[in-house]
Amino acid sequence: MKIVKYVFLLLLLSVVAVTVFIATQDGKYDIKKEGVIKVPKMVLYNYINEYKNWENLGILTGSDTTAVYTYSENSSGNGATMSWKKDRSTGKVQTVKLVENDSIIQKAVIDGLNSDIAWNFKDTLKNTKVTIRMRGDLSFMEKANAFLRGGGNVNKVMETSLDNGLKNLNSFLVNELAKNEVEVKGLVNKTGAFYIGHAVTSKIEDINKKSAETFPKLLNFMKKNKIVKKGSPFILYRNYNKTEGTASYVICIPIKEEMFTSPGSEYEGGKYTEFKALKTTLKGDYSHLPKAWDAAHKYITEKALEENTTGTYIELYSKGVLKSKRPSEWITDLYVPIGPPTILPVTDSIQAPAVQQATVAPVTTGVRAPRAATGTFAKPATGTKPAGTTGKPVLTPGTGTTTKPAPKPAATKPASSTQKPATQTTTTP
Repeated sequence: MKIVKYVFLLLLLSVVAVTVFIATQDGKYDIKKEGVIKVPKMVLYNYINEYKNWENLGILTGSDTTAVYTYSENSSGNGATMSWKKDRSTGKVQTVKLVENDSIIQKAVIDGLNSDIAWNFKDTLKNTKVTIRMRGDLSFMEKANAFLRGGGNVNKVMETSLDNGLKNLNSFLVNELAKNEVEVKGLVNKTGAFYIGHAVTSKIEDINKKSAETFPKLLNFMKKNKIVKKGSPFILYRNYNKTEGTASYVICIPIKEEMFTSPGSEYEGGKYTEFKALKTTLKGDYSHLPKAWDAAHKYITEKALEENTTGTYIELYSKGVLKSKRPSEWITDLYVPIGPPTILPVTDSIQAPAVQQATVAPVTTGVRAPRAATGTFAKPATGTKPAGTTGKPVLTPGTGTTTKPAPKPAATKPASSTQKPATQTTTTP
């Protein structure tokens, strides 16, 4: 009987000793990993900034493909969140601060463990050096679990996860982003469409980011107002200034029926009519779009085609991230208008703007360059109409209701004279 008591006492003392040992261990962890990723800094930054890409990498979730992911309305940018669940494990990460093309700061909660995550990006010639740092405090239970699994090394599991994540990031991006195919399909008649869109003026390099932010908002607006989607999203370019590095464009989603939004609305309804165009298709990541636009303009030069610089330039995302997580499978169709520039008539009440021509040359740099121009091309906005010009309903954003529009004004007969466009010049790109 005394032996049993002694054994019980020894076990109790052992439990107390282990408990004291675990409790006195340093619960802070600070893990830092570095790697060289063989892609440009801007490409890597944009890829990490978009949470939907994380499913391919397993940075925090490991290699378990059974995890179920959910995202905030905006899955990239400041405030964006991603959460996941797999078996009994859960996690959530949120972006709290961004320095464009330089760093990303995040907060994470993984199985109740709070962590601060910091990404830093630095150029190394054609590659990018990325550093990821993860810091936080462990609770008693987390220290106990880590002690039992790893012999007291509380950093081991997280270090392994981050290290594997960086390796996956390099191999995935190098293989996926390198694959691309560009094919000039030839002349087609691009069918017209009604659309709802958001007009943007930004830096050329920000087009990808702006569209990624805007498309989810547009879809949410359409859902609230019961607007029927018809086709793939696209960008309609209005002005592209390569010299200044800026562009004006409309981020659009095609809709079933024509509609007009209220004046001053964040979104605008419009349409473009059928036009003759040169179609070029890119299969691959959007970073290869300049190559596709180059191929289109090279074909125009070789075939001595006339580019309609006042026409509608469209970048149509036939297959994007919603249909495939692999950039090598994305399909983007480019439409360059072909034909003589439009001569706009002069009316009694409104003076049509002069058409500004541009010298055409191949694109060598930039993101999503729709036209390779050494200067500026500008064309009037196409397809956008103010509310109240027809008997069709006017949509008040956010309410889902319509109001009766003002009566249609009497048509104004155009003057007999027309305004001639500026003299067009062409050069061999």
